[in-house]
Amino acid sequence: RYPPIVRLDPPPAHHFEPLARFGAGAGPGEAIRMAEELALIESFDLAVAEKVLKRMRQPGAGLLKMAVNVSGGSLGDDAYVDNLLRMTAGAAEDRRRLIVEVTETAALADLEAANRRLGALREARIKVCIGDFGAGAASYDFLRKLSVDAVKIDGSLVRDLETDERARTFLTSIIELCQSLKLEIIAEMIETVGLAKALQGLGVQYGQGWLFGRPEAEPRTQL
Repeated sequence: RYPPIVRLDPPPAHHFEPLARFGAGAGPGEAIRMAEELALIESFDLAVAEKVLKRMRQPGAGLLKMAVNVSGGSLGDDAYVDNLLRMTAGAAEDRRRLIVEVTETAALADLEAANRRLGALREARIKVCIGDFGAGAASYDFLRKLSVDAVKIDGSLVRDLETDERARTFLTSIIELCQSLKLEIIAEMIETVGLAKALQGLGVQYGQGWLFGRPEAEPRTQL
């Protein structure tokens, strides 16, 4: 499924985040946990990346941009990055249209080694984003030790922006930090026009949520 991520001003789709679904649209949570337990998460992440690249290369895809999720566990050795670079070798345009979003950052045991691997992606012109930012106590440490291009703020921090002053203060501090580091900022779980405008006013460039579109079987660039 492909939920869009849009520019908040104006809001055409900027890129899409392919989501794995099993059975009748079921989420990937259980399958991913099983893959991690069986040490298959790297193969799962690479299979998703391979499918996304295939979709990007289809006739008529134009300049479609995609953000693929990768579990922190897949960055435990060089294999994931080496394979992704091999899959995009000789395809500079594919690399410029690809974003790697690191999820499950708690699984990053060796931040120095992970930063080196992410650096190899960035050197190849593949953008790197930290996902679920702010959801865990170690988020700031990840941001301090990992060189990335963008941050996606966890929806649990976004949804109460208009009603909770403490949430607004905390979110404002995150946005100001990201701005000082010259990072692109994405906010998720945006469901109302008011919330989108409030985030835009705080300096958030990109948004994701049901306001802009639900996950669909094919990317839809006109919202």
